[in-house]
Amino acid sequence: MKVLIKIRNSPEQLFLVSLMDKSLIDEVKKLINKNKHSKAIVTVLSKGKFERELRHDELPTESAELILTEKNASWDLTK
Repeated sequence: MKVLIKIRNSPEQLFLVSLMDKSLIDEVKKLINKNKHSKAIVTVLSKGKFERELRHDELPTESAELILTEKNASWDLTK
């Protein structure tokens, strides 16, 4: 599962991370369900496979199953 992490600094930072392990995906889902988005970000960044940092203009060309911010999570329902 690919996760796009958006960290709202000045400027906004965008990271693409892959989660390969089913147990890790379940752990992230549980954190999101408990509204612990910041902890989910830390878990994804520390345990996932970092792919790359994105520029804002690259967003339309990338696909991710989950977009994660400090306060929100958005699932791509088309996947």
